[in-house]
Amino acid sequence: MKFSEKNGQAAEYLRQAVPLMVRHNIPPNPLNYALWYTYVSDRVPELNSQLDKTLSTYGTCPTMLSEQLFREHLIKDEIQGAEDIQTSLIGLINDLHEHAGETAEKTENFSNVLEDSLESLHERENGETSLPLESIIQALSDHTKSVGETARLFQQRMHEAQAEIQALKEELNKTRQDARVDPLTNLFNRRAFDAELDQLTGLDNPSLTSSFVLIDIDHFKRFNDTYGHLMGDKVLQYVGNLLKEICKEPMLPVRFGGEEFAVLMPGVTQQQAADIAEQVRLKIQAIRIKQKKSGEIISSITASFGVSQLITGETSEQLVERTDKALYQAKNNGRNQVVCA
Repeated sequence: MKFSEKNGQAAEYLRQAVPLMVRHNIPPNPLNYALWYTYVSDRVPELNSQLDKTLSTYGTCPTMLSEQLFREHLIKDEIQGAEDIQTSLIGLINDLHEHAGETAEKTENFSNVLEDSLESLHERENGETSLPLESIIQALSDHTKSVGETARLFQQRMHEAQAEIQALKEELNKTRQDARVDPLTNLFNRRAFDAELDQLTGLDNPSLTSSFVLIDIDHFKRFNDTYGHLMGDKVLQYVGNLLKEICKEPMLPVRFGGEEFAVLMPGVTQQQAADIAEQVRLKIQAIRIKQKKSGEIISSITASFGVSQLITGETSEQLVERTDKALYQAKNNGRNQVVCA
């Protein structure tokens, strides 16, 4: 997106944007300046609508949502352009690979034709003037073979280059992946959660109700020891998908660490959070996994839950500690249950 305002208008937009950011506890970084500058300029109605909904829900704009809105509305064209260039580059390599193959094939055919001609000359050789002509044709044949080998090697190199390009593309995708995303479950990780929770607890908005859920898969170490880590990973992935399915935005499910998950629930009361936790608990309890080798059905997977509602003035550390105590109470009470702080 291009900004073409003159100095006076640009300064006015900035004067409007900064108080909005301060009022809603928006971190003063360049990305947010651009986002809220665009908001007050009212040039992207869809962005304004999404930001208004976000403010209504959170009382602020969480960092991850800010980055997502920035990508979608301010640099979408640039991202698309980069992807188009990458696609074109891969297409070019594929095209070169195809043409190199055709060249090698045609050159090899030409070499065969010359060799056949040379053999015919041998058959017609009369021992007089044929030798010089044979020498010329032999030289042409040798040269053609050399060209054919060169083309073959070029084709091989282009094939290798194509594999290298693909590997680089995959590596690029990995580096593009948000460092705050857990690669196994594709949920946000503890780092992302801490940033969002710190922002939420820092709000001076007593009317905003928020809840927090901690989830721990019961006896997970024993499960791994019995069935192996691959089966354990499948369980973690299933729980991750389950949380994404049930805990829709603006709720934020994360992999808290190891076999622990957490869900931040802005705008949700403790009772509502407990009801959602119970829904997740029943889904986990219903997991059935069949082992390929033995055919055994695994049906012993359960989880324990701690639920709490954010208290005004409470720090993020205090909220996590209080919820963690509720989780341990659930485990001490026999596991596979939801306990509210």
